[in-house]
Amino acid sequence: MVKDQGVHFLHKSNQKLVNVHSIEKCTGRPCPIHNPSDHHMKDWPQHYRVDRGIIERTCEHGVGHPDPDDINAKGINSTHGCCGCCKEK
Repeated sequence: MVKDQGVHFLHKSNQKLVNVHSIEKCTGRPCPIHNPSDHHMKDWPQHYRVDRGIIERTCEHGVGHPDPDDINAKGINSTHGCCGCCKEK
C-alpha cells in the first residue's frame, strides 16, 4: 500500500498540490479536496490561487470564483471579479 504523501490533483485540473492536509483533518465537514459538498459549482474545474491561498472554481466564462467549501475563501478572500455564475439560481 502506498502511503499518502499529501499530494492531490485538483478536480478537472492538471494542477497538483503537495503537502495537503490529511483526510482526517476535515472529517465531518465540507472540504474542497477530500469532501466537496453538493453545491452548484461542484463540477467546475478547480484552481489553487497561490497569491491568495484559496481554491477557486472556474466557470464556463473563465472566471474564478472562491470554492464554497474552502474555509480560507471566506470573508475578505471571497471578494473576486464576478460574472454572477457563483450565485445559485
